[in-house]
Amino acid sequence: MIVKRFSGQTVEEALMRAKWELGDEAVLLSSGPSRDRWWKFWEKGYQVLAATDYPLPTNASAQPNKDSGPEIAVSRLAEDAGQTERNQETDRIEEIMTLLTRMDEKIAASSLTHKTGHGKASSLVSRLIQWEWEEKWAKEMAQDVPKGSSGDSQLVHVQKALQNRLSFSPPLSLSSAGSPRVVVVVGPTGAGKTTTIAKLAGGMATQGIRVLLITTDTFRVAAADQLETFGGILDLPVVIAKKPQDVPLLIRRYDVDIVLIDTPGHSIYESVGIRQALAVIKNAGTTDVLLCMPATYSRSLFVDTARKLAGDQRVSLCLTKVDEAFLPGSVSSALLELNYPLMYVSAGQRVPHDIESAGHSQFLMEWLVKGGTYRG
Repeated sequence: MIVKRFSGQTVEEALMRAKWELGDEAVLLSSGPSRDRWWKFWEKGYQVLAATDYPLPTNASAQPNKDSGPEIAVSRLAEDAGQTERNQETDRIEEIMTLLTRMDEKIAASSLTHKTGHGKASSLVSRLIQWEWEEKWAKEMAQDVPKGSSGDSQLVHVQKALQNRLSFSPPLSLSSAGSPRVVVVVGPTGAGKTTTIAKLAGGMATQGIRVLLITTDTFRVAAADQLETFGGILDLPVVIAKKPQDVPLLIRRYDVDIVLIDTPGHSIYESVGIRQALAVIKNAGTTDVLLCMPATYSRSLFVDTARKLAGDQRVSLCLTKVDEAFLPGSVSSALLELNYPLMYVSAGQRVPHDIESAGHSQFLMEWLVKGGTYRG
């Protein structure tokens, strides 16, 4: 094999020299700026490294064969040179990106340690982030942890810090105004609104509180039947309001202490459904709006849905499906971001047992920090 370097003012000129001397079968090995010392220092030269398996006759290399199409061969060599340069450029870019990624990781680790103050706090932040806490709130919780604490004691301080930041609403009770307390329950599809109403109604009935159940959910198949079944078991009256304007009249027909109103669940992108729920709130003489939100939602979905459904109404939250969520960070971060008062926590399907006041829960703060199986 013959390997030889050829130089020229351009890549094409260098390739032409290689073609004329080595023939059509020459293989391009590399290309780039010329490094020959004899090249004119005031001009920019290029060089190519080419190889062939056998030398051509002198007469063949002295003058290009018109029939063999030297222009085509040179063009192919030029394409090979361009591809080689592109491959080399890609390799260089990949190396640079790898170095930048490593630098970003080091900078992030250094920044995290600097902002949290010390290594143990940084470890705590990493732990919370693994539990799906938003980094912003994880760092804020870590700032309230005293220096020198570690392990479970850090988590106890985080629980206290979280409890101080969250707000709570007292559980529903009798109205002192002499008129019934009217509670409209809203939430996204599948949040467990109807089951939550049954749990609340069952607990109130055992305390001798007179409860009226109203459903405005005429969209979902068997929605009214589900609430009527609960009402039959609990021996409570259940009525159906076909439109929001019917609710006040239905309430006046019954001598009760508390009215629980079920509404249809809608996606936050269904503006018509959201307006219907708001119309129920407006027409019912509402005293309380209970927003049921699943603990299985991501932080962004939780926040967006809650804000869309709440609108400009003052709401209290009922956190549902806690037994179906394992990592708490998304919910905890959402609660901190929303700052809506938390009234109830619901975990399980048993009526009326699997619901409790959030402010009186012994396990809520522990679950919101560490997650796992809810033991409420």
